[in-house]
Amino acid sequence: MNLEGITLQVLTQELSRRLLGGKIFKIFMPGKSSLLLQINTQNHTENLLVDMGGDTPLITLPQTLPERPDLPPSFCMLLRKHLEEGRITKISQQGLDRIITLSVDSIGAERKIITKRLVLELTGKNSNIIFVNEQGIILDALRHIGKFQSRVRQILPNQPYAYPPAQDGLDFLQTSPHALREAVTACGDLPLEQALISATQGIGRYTAQEVLLRAGISGPANLLELTQAQQLEKALAGLQAEIGKRLDGTDSTVIAQIDSHNRMKNLVPYVPQTHPEWTQKPFASLLEAQAYSASLVPVQIPDKDLLTKLVVTQEAKVAKKLKFLAQDLAKAENAEEQKIMADTLMAYGWQVKKGQTSCELPNIYDSKPMKISLSPSLNPMENAQAYYKKYNKFKRAVGEIKLQQQEAQDLLTYLQSLDASLDTAVTKGEIGEIKQEIIQLGLLPSSKKRVPTQSKSEPLKIVLSPETTLYIGKNNKQNDYVTFKLGRGKDLWFHAKNIPGSHVILKTTLPQPREEDILMAASLAAGYSKGKNSDRVAVDCAEKHLVKKPSGAKPGFVIYTGQKTLYVHPRTSLKG
Repeated sequence: MNLEGITLQVLTQELSRRLLGGKIFKIFMPGKSSLLLQINTQNHTENLLVDMGGDTPLITLPQTLPERPDLPPSFCMLLRKHLEEGRITKISQQGLDRIITLSVDSIGAERKIITKRLVLELTGKNSNIIFVNEQGIILDALRHIGKFQSRVRQILPNQPYAYPPAQDGLDFLQTSPHALREAVTACGDLPLEQALISATQGIGRYTAQEVLLRAGISGPANLLELTQAQQLEKALAGLQAEIGKRLDGTDSTVIAQIDSHNRMKNLVPYVPQTHPEWTQKPFASLLEAQAYSASLVPVQIPDKDLLTKLVVTQEAKVAKKLKFLAQDLAKAENAEEQKIMADTLMAYGWQVKKGQTSCELPNIYDSKPMKISLSPSLNPMENAQAYYKKYNKFKRAVGEIKLQQQEAQDLLTYLQSLDASLDTAVTKGEIGEIKQEIIQLGLLPSSKKRVPTQSKSEPLKIVLSPETTLYIGKNNKQNDYVTFKLGRGKDLWFHAKNIPGSHVILKTTLPQPREEDILMAASLAAGYSKGKNSDRVAVDCAEKHLVKKPSGAKPGFVIYTGQKTLYVHPRTSLKG
């Protein structure tokens, strides 16, 4: 989801109302592509989070702060040096481009006020944060762009900063509908959607589609009839008026459109009529909508994507190995046929001559014709001995292949548990523990550098009532801790049946757990498993004293007896 220029104008106004005059007192970089400014305003502290990761740049004022890094990057250190204790005096948008600039005043030499700028270029995959001094020289940037990446515009320290080339076209909000319509029809035989985008500034394809849907027109731009031209002007005027209400504060509502994959696809300062298949969700402000979008696609934890890709790749390799082992086993289990051919050759070998590549003899056991392949360089008895060797080799191979199959299946199950753990991990501590498991498995080399001590991750604790509490492990280390450290004899233990997922312990001071608490624990066990997207999941429930860990078993692996299986709808919170 990329925000259009008209949407960013509303966002700029909201940021100005919340942050102007505030003093920056702390700066962090939660991830390699995100920046957090903590700002003291007159009434309270605001947290400005800018995330340039992935395809979707986000600007939010979160209530809950992301984790701070152990070692701040050099860009973060530079911003701390120049901007901490600075005051935000202006927040502006460059025309209707997707660029927002924060001007920060600080006291320089001889008590003079110096204004530096933090430029946020919100341009999809090429989004950037650029720090510019009072002379307009780039001090540093989140992403450096050299002449090999762009001949037109370089973003490098000690180079003058220049805004991206201005977009041709008329201001969508300030130009009259009649002038906009004339500019569109002047685009020749371009399709109307493309003509609208080319002739204006501040809109993208979603708003262009919205205008045309409201006007009820389509076709080439230069073939509009008079009635169609009037409909286009009416649609443009209506949309301008609707956006104007957001800008003057009459109506601050913005609308997000969310697709079936729970991704925010569009966020606009009007009520869209396009894409009725998407769910519409209204918000009181753009900042609130951006915060909700961040909850759908959270700021990425360092290493999470890399580790997930590594585990998934290894899963595919092990699954492929199991397929080949199954084929080898089918051949090896055919050992008896090798013995039958050897016995038949021993009995009727006198009918075969050296040099033949095959022969057909009656099966010694059922007298049915049997075709036998021969090595022409061997005589009949030597061919029989070769088949006896194959028979003995295949017999030995069956046991070895079955052993390899078991080892590969155990490894695949363990990798799937790591995959499930990565799916639910939300803190650096949880990711760090999973990374250590992957290193111990031999999929990653152990780092020779000194690694900062990670804070110990804690299992999820959910209080159902004053008498009943749930504990949910979110990786294999936590699963062992939940089951064998927190769990006691009569506590109930839950796990999705035959699916990688979390161990859940239900502890209660009541004589017997309530039925609704048991169902809630089972639903959460299903929600924190690889079956979380299914409609119903089978979950095993057993008393904790019936859950055992075999000697030498990998983290998170247990065996259990006396279980009862429940079929529940997965959920990841008490609200569903």
